[in-house]
Amino acid sequence: MLVRMSAGDARTADYITRRTAEGKSDREIIRCLKRFVAREVFKTIRNPQPVNSNTGRLRQRRRTLAIPISTAATALAVPYQRLRRLEIGQRLDPDLTATYSQWLTDREQQSSSPALADTA
Repeated sequence: MLVRMSAGDARTADYITRRTAEGKSDREIIRCLKRFVAREVFKTIRNPQPVNSNTGRLRQRRRTLAIPISTAATALAVPYQRLRRLEIGQRLDPDLTATYSQWLTDREQQSSSPALADTA
């Protein structure tokens, strides 16, 4: 709670101001703030936000090409953990998503080019 109070979160500052105006002590404000945070967490648990469906496709595309995540991470110069979190929807990074998607598209085109040459 103290981190949230000192971090400058606007919602928390408004809540503290409102409770102070009601005549609450610092101890009572912290107790109320804990309850406020618990309600927010409960609401999030009960109504989770949908995961970005584009990130799920990234993992599927990489696996279809049989590319290990470490290889993709090395090629994109990012830690593999960042790609993993991006693929499972825990990290939202539009720039990395676009770069990763383009890299996979290039790999898909490279893998389909020899097949086209054989059929000609």
